[in-house]
Parts: sequence; structure tokens; C-alpha cells
Amino acid sequence: MKAAYNMNTIDLAGDRYQHPHYLQSRARINSLIDHYMSVEVLSDRLSDLPEQFYNPHPRAWKPIDWQGINRDQIIGVKPEIFLQILASAAEIEAPIRSYGRESWCYLQHIYPQMARFMGGVFDANGNILEIGVWEKEERQHCPTFRKIYQQLTAEKLEVKPNSVNGCQSTGDAWQDTYKHVISRLSTEWGATSVYLWLMVHSTGALQQAISQPLQDEINHLAKFWGFSRWAFSQSYFNQLKGSTKNLIALLKHHQIERTHGNDVFNASLSLKQLSLVLELTFTFTRVMVRLRRWNRELSRSYLRHLFGTAPMVDAPRHVA
Repeated sequence: MKAAYNMNTIDLAGDRYQHPHYLQSRARINSLIDHYMSVEVLSDRLSDLPEQFYNPHPRAWKPIDWQGINRDQIIGVKPEIFLQILASAAEIEAPIRSYGRESWCYLQHIYPQMARFMGGVFDANGNILEIGVWEKEERQHCPTFRKIYQQLTAEKLEVKPNSVNGCQSTGDAWQDTYKHVISRLSTEWGATSVYLWLMVHSTGALQQAISQPLQDEINHLAKFWGFSRWAFSQSYFNQLKGSTKNLIALLKHHQIERTHGNDVFNASLSLKQLSLVLELTFTFTRVMVRLRRWNRELSRSYLRHLFGTAPMVDAPRHVA
């Protein structure tokens, strides 16, 4: 028997509506951000990073009720659009090993502990000896989204992995590493925002399943944001400017590469789906507003307390 969802029922995003209007969806977005991205949660996730350098351990997931996931748990949006975005998320998450190796390449000579957290440890021949914590956590996402997709459609999702540029040195290690970290911030910001939106438009076991990758992305976003503030001493607005520039480039890149990208893009631009565009824009904005609020807690002395003196720079430097 299919589950029925009443208007006054509560789920992880607060009040649940089968057909939420825009303001109700906004309220659900805010509720999720208040719960999963509180200043306390972000600070806790950042303070965990130094421990990961000495005692690497991935975040434990709660069990997922796979059999409890069904199509009726998609709310307030056409299932086809929800599934297209879910499929695109799986494709973007697919080449995690390549992402981790790329980050390791940029970070290894300057921040070897962060390189290990991201990409692990390699021998002289490039063979991996230890998988990085970041990769261990992120590599669960694509299989999770594929399995969710299969539960919702009874079809296997064949993914076209996202292309990865790899390590491209310009000879300026500071600029290369800074731009890479900002690029990584953009991807974590994007993933966090999209997964929040998916949770707004889901409920029950489906919503709970998506909450696991979401918490990983928030964890990584907090770590990268704090690490970047410590390592490069850039202001919130410099990080916002760099992240936004990279995010726009990433969206264009994904639009070209995604199997379902054009369908999502065209559907989202129709007048009927304009509210979805507004919701996504609101979500991206609210995530960054929350980061700004938290950023005020990240004083230079606090970051030094966590990580010591930045090895490359401990004063602001011009960013191209």
C-alpha cells in the first residue's frame, strides 16, 4: 500500500506538504540549513580536520532503508525532474578517484597532510597505498544515487562520469593551489545546495537516504572553507568571488557533459518550472549566507590554534 503524506506531518525538513508552494519550500530549505549547517555543526566539522591528519577515519553513515524508498516520496516537483537532477548528481560524483588524485597533486608539496586527507598516500611509482578519508566518504555518493534511482524507477542508471582536468601547473605553486582549493570549494558548495534541494522535495526513506551524502558535503565544505581561510588568509568576499566564478564555470561545464543536463536546463527554464529555478538560487544563496555568518567565528588566532602557522603565507596576498 502506498504511503499517504498529510500536510501537517513533520520530516527532516520541517513541515511536510505534498504540493508545497514557493514560500513553503523556502521554509523547508531554511529548516534544513539551520539543522545541518548550524554554526556549531560547521565549527565541529572544521575542528575535526586536525584530528583527521593524525587519526584518519571516515564519517559513519546511518543505515539506509532501501526497501522503504518509493516514488511517492518525491514531493512538490515532477518526478522526471527530480530523477534527472539525481542522475546528474551521480555522474558528477562518479570519478572520485580522479578528483582525489588531482587534489593530492596540487597539495602534496605544500600541505602534505591535506593531500593525504584528500587523495591518500602513493608510492614512488604512483600506486596508491592508502585511500584518503575524503575519497572514502565521497566514493559512496555515486553508488547511493544510482541505487536510489533504481529504487525509484526499477531501472539501472548508466552514468557518464564527469571529466577531470587533472593537475596543471603554471609554475606558481601558491596560485595553482589556491585556485584548486577555491575550485574544490565551489564543487562542495554546489553539491551541498543541490542535495539540500533534493531533500526539500523528498520525504521518508528517500529523504533520509539523501541526507547521508548531504552531511558528507557539508563536512567537506566546512573543512575546505576553514582550511582555505587559514592557508591563504583571504577574506570572505575574496573566497565568495572566487567560488562564484568557479561555480559558474562548473555549471557550464556540467551543462555540456551531462547526459540529462539539457533536459533539466530546458525544463527549469519553462515558466511552469520557474519556481524551481528560484528555489535553487535561494538555496545556493542561503548556504553562502550561512557560511558568511560562520566565517565571523574564524579568527586568525583560532585558525592558528587549529592548524599552526600556514607554511606558504601568513598574510594576505593578491589573488588574480
